[in-house]
Amino acid sequence: MNDKIYRACAYLRLSREDEDKRGGMDESNSIKSQRMMIESFVRGLSDVELVKEVCDDGYTGTDYERPAFKEMIAMVERGEIDCIIVKDLSRLGRESIGAGNYIQNYFPKKNVRFIAINDHYDSLTANSSDTYMIVPVKNFVNESYCRDISIKSRSNQQAKRMNGEYIGAFVCYGYRKDEQDKNKIVPDEEAARVVQDIFAWKLMGLSANSIAQKLNERGTLSPAEYKKASGAKYKTSFQRNPEAKWTPKAVLRILSNEIYIGVLEQGKREKVSYKVKKTIEKPKSAWVRVEHNHTPIVTEADFKAVQELLKRDTRAEKAMTEPKLYAGLIFCGDCGRGMVSRKVTYKDTVNEYYICSGYNRGKECTRHSIKVDVLNEIVIGEVKKYVKQLTDTKKLLAILDEKQIHFEEALNRDKEIAKLREKEQEYSAMKTSLYADLQEKLITQEQFNRYREIYSNKLSEIAQAIKVQEATVKSVYENGIAAGQWLDEFRENMEIEKLDRMLLISLIDKILMYEDKRVEIVFKYRNEMAKAVDLIKGELDAGTVARNAVAGNEVAPETVGMIEDSAVSDNSTLSLREVS
Repeated sequence: MNDKIYRACAYLRLSREDEDKRGGMDESNSIKSQRMMIESFVRGLSDVELVKEVCDDGYTGTDYERPAFKEMIAMVERGEIDCIIVKDLSRLGRESIGAGNYIQNYFPKKNVRFIAINDHYDSLTANSSDTYMIVPVKNFVNESYCRDISIKSRSNQQAKRMNGEYIGAFVCYGYRKDEQDKNKIVPDEEAARVVQDIFAWKLMGLSANSIAQKLNERGTLSPAEYKKASGAKYKTSFQRNPEAKWTPKAVLRILSNEIYIGVLEQGKREKVSYKVKKTIEKPKSAWVRVEHNHTPIVTEADFKAVQELLKRDTRAEKAMTEPKLYAGLIFCGDCGRGMVSRKVTYKDTVNEYYICSGYNRGKECTRHSIKVDVLNEIVIGEVKKYVKQLTDTKKLLAILDEKQIHFEEALNRDKEIAKLREKEQEYSAMKTSLYADLQEKLITQEQFNRYREIYSNKLSEIAQAIKVQEATVKSVYENGIAAGQWLDEFRENMEIEKLDRMLLISLIDKILMYEDKRVEIVFKYRNEMAKAVDLIKGELDAGTVARNAVAGNEVAPETVGMIEDSAVSDNSTLSLREVS
């Protein structure tokens, strides 16, 4: 008679695949169900004593790197238990090779009795057919189930991404999950204000380091600390210190993230397989990108302006808390390097100049000197002219809106796009005719290959040119001209008496200074202005807009003249002699 009493450990597991079975309590109903079943089963056995319970709640069965499972194996190694009980084979694991190795090799070697209640398996009474035939088949079925769940889960997640539904565990700083719909994100008012401050400071010309210092000085919680303070169980690989502070890298991540203009990018990485936890980075072309998906925190115009500034060095000098007025905007017209500010004292008078940084570093270029007072005089004069053009063009856009000329219709009316499409058809026909010419032996195989490559390249260039033109029309309709809200503050008779950083950033792309004293100002929105004029001119040719412009929409006669002449001037280029 065998009087051995087995010291048993109940092993409970619930995977993320079973999330839909969870209840609203700390432990899932499934875990409770497993516990109750095992306890009831043990009460009916006279040779088993339940001495321990371990639980992996929320862990997949496709691997064995589970904390509770490893704890149980450690107890086996120490001789503390000699029996393991699970609800069914799938609770032990859904990876057939690993599960088979434990049941057929490891447990027998360690003299551990293994019981799977629902599968009616007990290693103490099982025969070889049970252990080596039936159990492997059931393990294979369990693994197949896991594989099918993984495929369905991936397909479901991809469909949600394509539909613009947010499926991440944590939302990017500045947003939170909607309380009514966890797959929708909405601005978090407190964090969103911080994001807006960060973009505003960058537009003012502050460096990422200066912005991080400002945030830390005023006690603003970093993204990681903010999530923790909000009650989220958040961990990040970026954090290096016990209490995370704002860093330049954290600021740059915010400044370069398109989520703040309503763009949702997901699917940036994926697991190698359902069996392997390791994730791999996917190429950007494979990301799922949905535009206009959620409420933006910053305007698209401001975001684009910041991206341009990030490409340029706008760091303030060490003793300065604010950057120079022209930081990141003024460049040498000959060598392309940025211009640097230098002060010269003469007879108790301090004059500030801009000179080429190449000349300043080691005479790698010529001086290209310009006095700041003179530069201000040039810029303010040209800005006044340009604001007038912007104001007039904005009136034209109002006419487009009044005439209900929508984006798709505008694309069809655009003359440049029409010409490009004609060229596209021409080259496509020429490429198609090559096959017939080759068949009729009018050209050789070598000529066929060469011309096909030429025509293919031409078609690619035309397709890209069409995309550029379509993007310009789209910009006119989505953003208007000079999309920043500040434009509405300018009135026809308003005088710009003083230059400020925001005005320059909003209007000017760059300023080029040449050695022959020419100053070239490259303004923003030139393409959009020209496109708006072309669209209105198309209506003018029909003889309708001119009358509406003068009579119904209060557009000044000189504005109509601008339309008729397509008068969007080129970049402003002046000589210092003109100013003096």
